[in-house]
Amino acid sequence: RDDWEAYTPYEIRNAGAFVRLGRSDRAHEVLTFFLDDQRPAGWNQWPEVVRRDLRQAAFLGDLPHGWVGSDYIRSVLDLFAYERGSDESLVIGAGIPEEWLTGHGVRVRGLRTEWGPLDLTMRSDGDVTRILLAGSLGVPPGGFAVHIPKGSHRASVNGVAVVTIPGTPLRVREVPARIELTR
Repeated sequence: RDDWEAYTPYEIRNAGAFVRLGRSDRAHEVLTFFLDDQRPAGWNQWPEVVRRDLRQAAFLGDLPHGWVGSDYIRSVLDLFAYERGSDESLVIGAGIPEEWLTGHGVRVRGLRTEWGPLDLTMRSDGDVTRILLAGSLGVPPGGFAVHIPKGSHRASVNGVAVVTIPGTPLRVREVPARIELTR
C-alpha cells in the first residue's frame, strides 16, 4: 500500500463480487480499505480520484462521485441479500460476519428484491442463532439460500426440524420463516 500515487475507487464494487464468490472475509477487507480512504476526511464520500498526498494540487474528478457511492451501496446490500440468477434464489446473509449477530444483531426492513420487499432479522444468543425472513415478498423459484453460522448442528424452520449440510446454505421455501440454528 506504500507504492501508489493515486487510484480510482470504482473498484469498491469488488466487495459485492467477493460476497457472491463466498469470500465475505475479503469483502470486508475491501470495504475497510475504501472506507479508510474517503476524502475529505469526515465527509463520508469518495472523489473520482483518491490521491495518496492529500496536499498535492491535482485532479480529483467529481466530488462526491455518484458512481462510486452507488457501487458502495450495491456492495453493502449484497452483504444482507442478493439475487442469484443461476438457480433463481435469494441468497440471505452471505456477507454477515458472526460478530454482527451478537447483541442486537442485524435487522433490515423493506430491502427491495425481485420478489418484493424483504424484512430480515438475524441474532445470536449463546449457541442459538435466530433468523426471521418476513415482508411482503413471494418465495423465489429457487427458494431462499440462507447462510448459517459455522458449527451449526441443528436447524428448524417454523418449528420443523430440517437437515443442514455443513458449508452449504439452508434452503428455505416459505415466508415468513422463523429459522433457529443451534451449535
